[in-house]
Amino acid sequence: MKDPERFDVRTWRKFFVFLLPDEKNMTHQEVEAELQHLGIDTRPGLAKVQQALKRMAATREARTALEAARKQRPSLLARLGGVASAVGSLTKENLQQVIMERFSGTAQAAFFRKLESAASEEDLKSLLDDMTKLDALTEEPDDANP
Repeated sequence: MKDPERFDVRTWRKFFVFLLPDEKNMTHQEVEAELQHLGIDTRPGLAKVQQALKRMAATREARTALEAARKQRPSLLARLGGVASAVGSLTKENLQQVIMERFSGTAQAAFFRKLESAASEEDLKSLLDDMTKLDALTEEPDDANP
């Protein structure tokens, strides 16, 4: 066609309707066959869409977990305060008693090793913080169902 402008828009539309299949009436298999015939691979695009959907789901789950953590934070802080007040002046003997009462097995052994190497009040506070966090993690499934 040397001069495509000699035909009006209506004529071109009729030509393309005649030339190209109507996608509205095609089945999924027919569409796939037509794309394959044209050499169009939809797999990379489909993979990108699926990855985006997974990222959205992961973001949604992360936001839900963050909201749950925000709701649990006051109770965790209250428990931390309770443990700190129960321990009192943070002596090695007090922490040793807490370790024996609250932990067993490898966690107990690990805390006793940390207690032996604690040299300052800050070390003892750090150990108490670690114990409180581990204690909160082990109790978390009970807190999830109020």
